[in-house]
Amino acid sequence: MLLDPPAEGVPQADELLRAAMEWHFSPETGSPYWVGRAKEFDFDPRADVATVADLRLFAKVGVDFSAVPAGQLIPRGCLERGDEFGVYESGGATGAPKRIVDATSRAGAVRWQSRMLDEQGFPAGEGSWLHIGPTGPHIMAKNVRNLAHRRGFLCNYVDLDPRWVRRCLAEGRREDFQRYVDHIFDQVRDVVASQPVRAISSTPRMLELLTARTDVLPLLRQTVRGVIWGGTSADGETLRLLQEEVFPEATVRGVYGNTMMGIAPQRSPLPDDKAGCVFRPFHPYSIVELVDPENPDRAVDVDEEGRVRVTVLSRDFFAPPTLERDLAIRRASAPGWAGLELSQVRPYEPAGTKVIEGVY
Repeated sequence: MLLDPPAEGVPQADELLRAAMEWHFSPETGSPYWVGRAKEFDFDPRADVATVADLRLFAKVGVDFSAVPAGQLIPRGCLERGDEFGVYESGGATGAPKRIVDATSRAGAVRWQSRMLDEQGFPAGEGSWLHIGPTGPHIMAKNVRNLAHRRGFLCNYVDLDPRWVRRCLAEGRREDFQRYVDHIFDQVRDVVASQPVRAISSTPRMLELLTARTDVLPLLRQTVRGVIWGGTSADGETLRLLQEEVFPEATVRGVYGNTMMGIAPQRSPLPDDKAGCVFRPFHPYSIVELVDPENPDRAVDVDEEGRVRVTVLSRDFFAPPTLERDLAIRRASAPGWAGLELSQVRPYEPAGTKVIEGVY
């Protein structure tokens, strides 16, 4: 089926879009939420949305994913297949957490990510992977588990609660924040002392804080040959520090993404790149646009900063074009790649607002 990512390549965007409209809005296969919402529309998604340009018809279709009962988002066609769904939440950096559902669609994106890591020399084979980051309701842990398994590693976890960290910072409780970070790294030390850790995943902020732990970092340096960072923004100096000074013997690669859009791994660098780290969304399953923050009807030009807008077209989940919390710079896409590519992601903070990223 077209909605299942193939082992090689990706489908044409308009073709996938038509299949998604039929699947999610048909009374036979669509979710109770979307089949019901469509009755309010002044257009028929199955008949009128045939090209990516037609997504503009959803411009007035707002969805509060923090309030929708998650079970209402599951397509009937998936339930008839017996797919096992989970509910996953956003970090809640800009308000109440949003919820999505997923059974197997995100695993397809991870399979694609793993192929990119093969090209970049990221390790695979025997040993352990250590994830230092959110688990629980966050889909990051599911993605990491799938990626570690696909690359032949046994995955260990040290869980952290990003919402508690953000609350400590918002209330100015630096001492509590530091005690919690120390608690996390004490657990990391225990894992590394007994497990053959060859790859790790965490957020840039946690990896930066790790440099202060002289009882943990040397242990990791001895065995780790692959590092994945993601979950928060990172500037060029932080990335240089991680690759050249913290983990000089490892392949360090980033992943931009969030609960709603999925993943956008760092692609291999090209000679004409104007940024050291360029992200490639899983197009067309995630159609990412960068638009003028003051005029979302205008797509920004190459090398111009814009606000991220995402459309999700998977078998398990549909999200119409939705403005996300982040800004990024649009970059020239690599030859042969149909989707948009981007760099230098940072939170979008309208006048009078402040986003606390914390550690995730």
